[in-house]
Amino acid sequence: MGARARRLAPDAFTRYCIVKPGNLAVVTGGASGIGLAAAKFYASQGLNVAVGDINDESLDKAKAEITEINPHVKALYARVDVSKLESVQNFHQRVEQEFEGTPISVLMANAGVGGPSKATSTDNWERILRVNFYGVLQVCQTFVPSMKKHQQPALVINTGSKQGITTPPGTGPAYNVSKAAVKVYTEQLAFELKQDKESKIDVKLLIPGWVHTGLTGAASGKPKPDGAWTPEQASTVAFMVERIKNGSFYILCPDNETPRELDLARMEWNMNDVIQDRPPLSRWDEGWSPAFNDFIKSRNL
Repeated sequence: MGARARRLAPDAFTRYCIVKPGNLAVVTGGASGIGLAAAKFYASQGLNVAVGDINDESLDKAKAEITEINPHVKALYARVDVSKLESVQNFHQRVEQEFEGTPISVLMANAGVGGPSKATSTDNWERILRVNFYGVLQVCQTFVPSMKKHQQPALVINTGSKQGITTPPGTGPAYNVSKAAVKVYTEQLAFELKQDKESKIDVKLLIPGWVHTGLTGAASGKPKPDGAWTPEQASTVAFMVERIKNGSFYILCPDNETPRELDLARMEWNMNDVIQDRPPLSRWDEGWSPAFNDFIKSRNL
């Protein structure tokens, strides 16, 4: 498919992703970045949308942009702190009240934060884990039971990160740990729901590449680097939909700098740290980095 995702036909998500116009898409972290791009796409496909976000100004912006795309969509814009179970439960209650009897076709647990951290310091650990991991956990555990009750096909999409798989040093171990936890939890959720004969819910793990969002400088007005994708339909969300159409669980997104083949080779090397009993994170170890470079060259990457 190449590094750039293809733009999809307008009905692609409806035809391939078990979405019915008039049903509901719920997106946390949905007022900016990938979450907003996804919410706008769902609205363009005729779904009602419930957008949860912690930023009031971003919620106002999201309302204006979604209304412009589909002025007839029924929408809820709610302030939600996914790190707090009570806030997630209140959001769920509002969704149930505003869209009484409307099945949720898509639940997207997308809210995330970054920040510096060290393995030897407590700074930022609780905040990052609370939002990035417990936020996903609490959103799924709150919404999925009611989705099951509707007995209709539906999707759960959790936003992970490549850093939760390759766990590079120097970029913040708290973030890496939180996204690794999202990966493992989403795998467990997918398996559990697949074994549940009463469930018609499919689960996906979105693994973004380098995307120009608030986490990577967009919020401060920095221009998009050439290597990064945008969140919008023409790149990240379109690629997500394409991979869902193809049945992928691991939606591993490339970007304009890192092709899929290079991502896979890096992940293979990381797993071989365990299999070959190498030092942890050997890719960045002085004694092993030459061997890693030779490994990448052997793949013509």
